[in-house]
Amino acid sequence: MAETKLIIVEGMWGSGKSTTAKLIYDHLTKAGIDTRAYLEGDLNNPADYDKVACFTQEEYNELVEKHIDSLKLIEEITQCKGNYYFIEYGKLQQELTHELPNELFADVMHKDIYDGNLPLERYCEVHLNRWNEFVQAHKKEESVIVFECCFLQNPLSAMLGRYDASEEMISNYVLKLADLIKPLNPSLLYFHPGDVRSILNRAFHERSSEWRDGVTQYYTQQGYGRSHGLKGFNGLVEFLKVRTEIELNIIDDLLVKKTVIRNDDFNWERVQQEVIQFVEDSFEG
Repeated sequence: MAETKLIIVEGMWGSGKSTTAKLIYDHLTKAGIDTRAYLEGDLNNPADYDKVACFTQEEYNELVEKHIDSLKLIEEITQCKGNYYFIEYGKLQQELTHELPNELFADVMHKDIYDGNLPLERYCEVHLNRWNEFVQAHKKEESVIVFECCFLQNPLSAMLGRYDASEEMISNYVLKLADLIKPLNPSLLYFHPGDVRSILNRAFHERSSEWRDGVTQYYTQQGYGRSHGLKGFNGLVEFLKVRTEIELNIIDDLLVKKTVIRNDDFNWERVQQEVIQFVEDSFEG
């Protein structure tokens, strides 16, 4: 088997994804392998769209007409790809290169790819295009990419949590992604949460109250959560149980190098050994 150019780390919040992605990056770098890691929330992720808005030609024209006084600014921060116009407003905020007027910012946010008012079909289309662009560019390179959460967690959060899509539609979408990344000989490492309630409690303890309130609202007050009457912490637990079940079903169908690791006992020493062994196996010819 050819060496991998892509290692994907997935699992629930608090399961050890970020720590593991960093561990893999450090291990490969020390071995002299050119490696780049993109953790959850990285606005430079070449295969994802975080804090990016997407407009059709008609929607973009309406935005320009409404904010004609900001035309120069809008044109500066807009990139046209295919049939769509993209505004990476998150990078603007992070880099402090531009400050959008409040009303313009609200209208841009309205078309956020993850949180805005986009049709599910467009969400899937632009992400598949994004992944394809990444694969075409990276298969010519020698470096290894480590991704956290953008292969399973993010699509399921949006498709199930926001759009209440069927398991069949979600599975078909992820399997299309898996087919796209085949040229990179990907390896997938998934953390089985075991007791979802305990893992979620751990994540809640480690993160801010703003984060806790945000994720609870996101997964219980729209899409799947709303249609199933989920509320509060218990509702979030129920959603994550369903998401985990779908993820595991998808993993069973994936024809890639993969492993599922359980860390119910939080034995990090054992987990590290399993992770390193899996990574080394991914580089065997």
